[in-house]
Amino acid sequence: MKSQKTKLRLSPPNTPLGVIERIIGISFGSMLMAISINALIAPYGLLSGGISGLALLTKYVFNLPIPLGIFLFNVPIFIWGIKCLSKSFLVYSFVGIITLIIALPLTKPFIPIPDLDLILVSISSGIVNGIGGGIIFKYGGSPGGTSIIAMIMKKKRNISIGSFSFYSNALILALSLFFFDLKITLYTAVSIWISGKMNDYVIDGINRNKSVIIISDKSAEIAMHIMKDLHRGVTYLEGCGAFSGCHKSVINCVVSNYEIAKLREIVANLDQQAFMFITDVTEVSGKGFTWG
Repeated sequence: MKSQKTKLRLSPPNTPLGVIERIIGISFGSMLMAISINALIAPYGLLSGGISGLALLTKYVFNLPIPLGIFLFNVPIFIWGIKCLSKSFLVYSFVGIITLIIALPLTKPFIPIPDLDLILVSISSGIVNGIGGGIIFKYGGSPGGTSIIAMIMKKKRNISIGSFSFYSNALILALSLFFFDLKITLYTAVSIWISGKMNDYVIDGINRNKSVIIISDKSAEIAMHIMKDLHRGVTYLEGCGAFSGCHKSVINCVVSNYEIAKLREIVANLDQQAFMFITDVTEVSGKGFTWG
């Protein structure tokens, strides 16, 4: 039986339905981040990554309300972003920030604070916060703050977004050492790391697919078994060995992470001299993967 995997597909962003979908998704992600801050991060004195972390720091040190801190830190960043980034990205990011600022005070009276150990708090806050942020990114926005700065630095200085996020979070952790115990800083680091991982899982998916290249003298037989046993499509690429000068049909196919073991078995049974390499694929669009 042919396996099918479904994946959420958004409506085109330039249609009314697409805009509504993105606003609802971004708002939901911001609500999750607000819940994480109100129920887990703030009550236990932890920090988070980015501007939210700075807002929490100013709350603990100067008693500045968290929503006000988020707003004040984001104003100059958005002004800077207007000159450098696309309007749609900034508009959706603005929706995310405003929803977060509104949701923080509105949800606080209704959210019970769980009685948890700090390690459970750091794990739980990272999961909820990361899912919320990942949803916002998936729907074309950002949680604002350092995410916008990272996009600007990528465009102007070719600094990778991942590198900038790492250094900005490291700065927040370093600042926390001046005001809090090392224990709080370490638990905050755990929460930020888990949040980043959850961001990746929401954006890219937990089940990564694999792109496989196979070079063999028995390409036709291997391709036939891939199509028959795995029910996956196969593409032939024309290849020529630089040293040998021999022309061969190179197999290219995409399979799920769970099918790699079976694919290795097929290749090993048919040609133990075959050359095969496998790379991660974060997103696949096509029959058998995202729609039927």
